[in-house]
Amino acid sequence: MERILELRREIDRIDEEIIRLLDRRMKLVREIRELKRRIGLDIRDPKREEHVLRRAGIYRDVFREILRLSIRLQGDG
Repeated sequence: MERILELRREIDRIDEEIIRLLDRRMKLVREIRELKRRIGLDIRDPKREEHVLRRAGIYRDVFREILRLSIRLQGDG
């Protein structure tokens, strides 16, 4: 049972890191939104989205959700 608790603590640490990285990613998304608005680019970039999903491999569904949130944050979703 102690090993299970130890592993769960490690998962909790990893989850905290994932949240920190997602926060950082969304900050960058907001910066990109402002740059796109200034130069008149569309929020959506299907080629970029497909590139991100291809790189995600078995985590494709997770990244699909991350992209959905990113698009919503940029104001086009």
